[in-house]
Amino acid sequence: MISNSRFASAALGAALMWVCPIWAHHSYSMFDFTKHLEISGTVHRLEWANPHVWLWIAVMDEQGAPTLFAFEGTSPGEMSRRNGWTKSTVSMGDKVTVKFMPFKDGTKTGGRLQAVTLPDGRTLKADNGYLETKPPTPPPQ
Repeated sequence: MISNSRFASAALGAALMWVCPIWAHHSYSMFDFTKHLEISGTVHRLEWANPHVWLWIAVMDEQGAPTLFAFEGTSPGEMSRRNGWTKSTVSMGDKVTVKFMPFKDGTKTGGRLQAVTLPDGRTLKADNGYLETKPPTPPPQ
C-alpha cells in the first residue's frame, strides 16, 4: 500500500508536468528601433546557440585596426525556419554587410541583427518584420 506522503509526492509531480511553462524573455528596449544602419566587415565568429544567435564581425577603422562588432539575432530555430539560416551560413573570414538597429545607449559596436548580405550577394533576413522602409512601432517598455 502507498503511504499518504508518497501519494502526495507522486500527485504533485504529475501535476507539475502539466503546468504550462512561464514565458520570460528579455526586453528589446536596448535597441533603437528608429535607426537602421549598415556596416561591412569580416566574419569573426557566429555563435549559433540558444536563446539568441550572435554574429561577430571585424570592421577596419581609418587606421586599419579591426574593431569587433556584436549583433544579436533571434533564436537559431527562428532564423533557420523563417529565414533559411544554418550554423554554416557564414564562416570565419567571409566578407559580409550587416543591417542592424544600434543600441540606444550610443554603444557603437553592435546592435540588433536585421539582415546579412553574404559573399555570394544573397541577403538573408535575421529579424522578422524589421526591414520595412519605415521604422516599426517600438515594443512597449
